[in-house]
Amino acid sequence: MHRGGKQGGFTLIEIVAAAALLGVLLTMLMPSLEGANEKVKNAKLKNDLAAVDQALQLYKLENGTLPEGLTELDGSYLAKGSAFKDALNEELTYTVESDGLTYTLKGKNASCNEVISSGSKAVQQ
Repeated sequence: MHRGGKQGGFTLIEIVAAAALLGVLLTMLMPSLEGANEKVKNAKLKNDLAAVDQALQLYKLENGTLPEGLTELDGSYLAKGSAFKDALNEELTYTVESDGLTYTLKGKNASCNEVISSGSKAVQQ
């Protein structure tokens, strides 16, 4: 038997309107999420540069000179297997000056701009 009364539920128009509204809201939200992702990558780059700077300074204090490459820091000075990469997921660039006491450590941020570590010779000049 069918009882006289309204059935509950949403009409097709209401469902389409709600889906369209959600689409508009998500479209507005996407640029802010993209910007947040870049900020996180840039913050990670700065933290990685600072961690490697500290490891390089400790290595220099203990050995009297800088390592030839960042792999020499692996284990004793940095977490074993650490892969420090920039915001573009490329290896950090590390070069030791001829005096063996100064270096340049750099990477690129999410906007492809070069970021030089605070301990690098180029920053200290």
